[in-house]
Amino acid sequence: MHLIIAEKNISANRIAQLLAGNEKVRATKDGSVSTYSFDTKTVVGLKGHVVEVDFEPGYTNWRSEVHTPRSLIDAGTIKKPTEKKIVNIIQKLSKKADLVTIATDYDTEGELIGKEAYELVRAVNPGVKINRARFSAITPAEIRSAFANLTDLDFALAAAGETRQAVDLMWGAALTRFISLAARRGGTNILSVGRVQSPTLAMIVDREREIENFVPQTYWMLSLATEKDGVPVEARHTAGRFTDHEAALAAEAGTREPLVVTDVKEGQKNDRAPAPFDTTTFIVAASRLGLSAANAMRIAEDLYMNGYISYPRTDNTVYPKSLNLNGILETLKGGAFDKDVAWVQQHRREVPTRGKKESTDHPPIHPAGAASREALGQDRWKVYELIVRRFLATLSPDATWATTKCIFDASGEPYTATGGRLLSTGWRRVYPYSEAKENILPVFAKGDRLPIKNVNLEEKQTQPPARYSQSRLIQVMEELGLGTKSTRHEVIGKLVSRRYVEGNPLRPTLVGRAVTDALDNHAETITEPEMTRTLEEHMELIKQSRRSRDDVVTESREMLHRVFDKLEAHEKEIGEEIMEQTAEEHTVGPCPVCGHDLRIRHIGVSQFIGCTGYPECRFNISLPGSTWGRAIRVEETCEKHNLSHVRLIRKGSRPWDIGCPLCSHIASNVEALRMMPSMTDDLIQRLHAHHIYTVSEIAGMQPEELAKAVGVDAGKAGQLAGEAEDALEVLRRRSELRKFVRKIVPPRKGRSHAKIIRSLLEQGIGDIHALSLAEPAALKKAGIPEAAGTELLGAARGLCNERALREAGVPAVSLKKYQAGGVATPDDFCYLPIPYLSSKTGINPETVHKHVDMVCRHLGRPTPAKVSRAMLERGQKELLEIPGIGEVTVERLYLAGIYDAATLREADPEEVSSITGIPKARLHDYIGHLK
Repeated sequence: MHLIIAEKNISANRIAQLLAGNEKVRATKDGSVSTYSFDTKTVVGLKGHVVEVDFEPGYTNWRSEVHTPRSLIDAGTIKKPTEKKIVNIIQKLSKKADLVTIATDYDTEGELIGKEAYELVRAVNPGVKINRARFSAITPAEIRSAFANLTDLDFALAAAGETRQAVDLMWGAALTRFISLAARRGGTNILSVGRVQSPTLAMIVDREREIENFVPQTYWMLSLATEKDGVPVEARHTAGRFTDHEAALAAEAGTREPLVVTDVKEGQKNDRAPAPFDTTTFIVAASRLGLSAANAMRIAEDLYMNGYISYPRTDNTVYPKSLNLNGILETLKGGAFDKDVAWVQQHRREVPTRGKKESTDHPPIHPAGAASREALGQDRWKVYELIVRRFLATLSPDATWATTKCIFDASGEPYTATGGRLLSTGWRRVYPYSEAKENILPVFAKGDRLPIKNVNLEEKQTQPPARYSQSRLIQVMEELGLGTKSTRHEVIGKLVSRRYVEGNPLRPTLVGRAVTDALDNHAETITEPEMTRTLEEHMELIKQSRRSRDDVVTESREMLHRVFDKLEAHEKEIGEEIMEQTAEEHTVGPCPVCGHDLRIRHIGVSQFIGCTGYPECRFNISLPGSTWGRAIRVEETCEKHNLSHVRLIRKGSRPWDIGCPLCSHIASNVEALRMMPSMTDDLIQRLHAHHIYTVSEIAGMQPEELAKAVGVDAGKAGQLAGEAEDALEVLRRRSELRKFVRKIVPPRKGRSHAKIIRSLLEQGIGDIHALSLAEPAALKKAGIPEAAGTELLGAARGLCNERALREAGVPAVSLKKYQAGGVATPDDFCYLPIPYLSSKTGINPETVHKHVDMVCRHLGRPTPAKVSRAMLERGQKELLEIPGIGEVTVERLYLAGIYDAATLREADPEEVSSITGIPKARLHDYIGHLK
């Protein structure tokens, strides 16, 4: 068997289909892992890395006095499976294989993933031949060529990946543990530090400092308005920026008619077509379409896996001679780009454009297969179209512009106006992402005298440097040698997820600044790019076999030990600096009761805003649980309460902006206050003036305390407290209803749980008991589909019945037996005969009678006569002696209350037949035998 190992399941499937040609591919599943077989070949996909590097056992305790953060620098590492099912399948298939081909992506990461697969194979089949397929696109031509020209794994390239893995684990784990312990942070609140992450964060923090420390300078711009042949023209003073106000005023005063044209220069300029996309320029272009770096790469990876584009992780901006550009153009024909392709083929430039970077691993990003908007969907099509149009632009002629520069003299003051007109659209015809702004001037001749319509002296100020956008930050990271083309967007994503930065453009949070400042002050090596750049350069040398993995890892350990020399000498100061600064991260403003700070508190899944003056001051504001998102402070402040706004953030979801927490707290509790019959607007205002916002606070206050606070007598205060208790009970039932509905009815677009509950309340359904009595039409009106409504009603009725039986005193153990026997409602206990209840549940008839008596008393109904076990056993014997009656018939007779010869003799055959389904004639026969 020839085993082929791809990087992911989707690429495994596609590679199998391409290699099989017209032959049918057999897709099978072993557990949750798919394999694709044809002829004697089987293709299986990994899930990226299926093993991970971790420290040897014994290093998990962060507070260990033996295994301190520094000890992680020299700790031994092991590889352990992260995807055990995939590992098992790989090794199971490897035992049967006589040839194995690694077909992972061809870059550092892909080669390391390939080497991990190589080691899994070798562990179970040491002698099998293993080779490597290298490709830049998952297309028929590329895949067939790769498998026709198989080569060996590049162990030097994989070693570079292993080195980065080891170095990043060492730096990240040791530094993260040290800083988190110093700042007393743990659990989900650790402070992450990383070899690439920290200098990247430092750049964002440094830019924010530049912005904050920026002192604007005033300058003036002087311009005039004129016209020629009815066409308005703006001309600017040739001095550009005036930094001297007096000089600007003098130039303005000196600008007088006549305005004379002193020189006209006309020319042409080439507008060069753009270079092919590498990873960085692609991310920058995609950002202009509103895509984040991570999202752009995720979509590009998906397009690559499905054969629509070439490999998206590349530093190359020069098409290799081996790339069939004509073939790509032909592939794009006949679809959405047919006219553009035809134009490019007709006007194609002699040599494609090229950028400054050239490498041999992968070509620039280019289209690899035809696609349609319908097949891809909006976002994938947006990225695919960008890549197609960029490719077409690189083969298109340059655009050309006609340029005009006109010099004017206004009584000795020089002015100029420039114009541009597009003569030939060239590449702009197929690449509309860069706007061509024309400024067409009228025809001027030297000596023309023109009117001056007005003179404008505009005061301006210099602006601070802009914050980094994600795409611009990736460009700077590339310039500084931070990270790789494959990891830069992931580093930024990590900074966002760690809440070190926010927004786009990116700005640091308080905790991001605190960590950076502490490292800057005591171990600046971590936040400066030189160390990381040096290690990246050395890892490049590993790829070229000019340095070894062990050599670079040893060098990295020495660097990190020097860093720890500084860190450990200042551990206390570092911890105090971070804690001092990050306390502000959770502080939302002054407590309205006592003036102490209000801070966001996280305890398990609950979170709230509490006063730092506790326990003397017990003021607090409730927040939604952390399942809705972790509460963080944002910069905006409430003018009324002087409190910072709060936002809930959860990975994979949009942020929930709560706004001012006190405004939100007040608004969310006003409806509950109005549930109290005696509540008035005036009373609400008096309660708020004393910082009483909820019915639970009112219910929990002593009448005397409440009376004093809101200015009412003790009797009125007691009445208010009672009404608050009643409102709390209603709210409790509504909350229970909300949880019940949420558990059974899944949310859908346009059908939120909030809308459902609002509709139910409007229809008078405010708790589970009311829901159990509701009509299906009421649920349908609330937006619940018929099937879900039926399930919801059934569940509500079942729960209410169970509660009623428990309230009556039926024990939980017995209740389960009744439910298992189909006895579920209180009415069942009152109307079903005791012999039947006993036979269906296996419960002793005396015990059944006891339970029936409880339920009947609870409902105010008469209790049926007692039937003992002895009576039931004797009666069963009597019935079985009657010809034609067996045990099944006895069970059916129990349902009609017939359990012995006497009750059968007295029975009405017609009534018993309607209950049991036994024919009347047969019942007459049974009774006849008794007579």
